[in-house]
Amino acid sequence: MEFRSMGDIMMNAKFYSRELIGCIVETIAGTPVGILDDIVIDTVGGRVKYLLIKPSGSVINGPAKVDEEGRLVVETNRIRLESGKIVIN
Repeated sequence: MEFRSMGDIMMNAKFYSRELIGCIVETIAGTPVGILDDIVIDTVGGRVKYLLIKPSGSVINGPAKVDEEGRLVVETNRIRLESGKIVIN
């Protein structure tokens, strides 16, 4: 899998899922969380609902929502694009 920086992608006003998958995800403190593995779309509203992140270790303090494959489930209202990475607030 090729790891991509959001800096390579942010030049466009729109993003394709293939451009985001594989990007590094960090906390606001700069601690690596993992790699973006997939995106979940709300088919009724047509919006991105969750990001599924393959964790790179135990970096989340407290309970975390995970799917059946052990990926972190992060709501999109908790993320932002910053300094070329996906950052979890």
